[in-house]
Amino acid sequence: MIEIEVNNRTGCPVPLKKIQALLDFASARLAARRKQRLSLAFVGVKTMHGLNRTYRKKDRPTDVLSFGHVDGFFGEDTIGEIIICPVVARAQAREFGHSFDDEIIKLVLHGYLHLLGFDHEGAKEAGRMEGLENKILTQFYG
Repeated sequence: MIEIEVNNRTGCPVPLKKIQALLDFASARLAARRKQRLSLAFVGVKTMHGLNRTYRKKDRPTDVLSFGHVDGFFGEDTIGEIIICPVVARAQAREFGHSFDDEIIKLVLHGYLHLLGFDHEGAKEAGRMEGLENKILTQFYG
């Protein structure tokens, strides 16, 4: 089971039980370390814009960012932090025609995969990561 520390600075309701279930499911499917901890933060547009500008050099808000932790710095089981902007997530949910909760779940999984070392910098990596996301989500909702 993954231990999640949640910091919701937005007051926006998020599906925490579903998030926990998804992370436990994904962890089991990926044979990740048995014991893991991560931080999950929900922030406003202004904060996310600043983080994206500072760390990715992109001058706009984004939906999700992930920051891995150096082993041992925050405890050996802590794998990192996922930061999500619910305002951006809500807009994307409308754009893609699914629920806000489903968009949050997708973003949590995306962030978790980054913490496990997956990325989408190149076309090959992007295809692999997107395929894995789709497979896990299909099995999770199965």
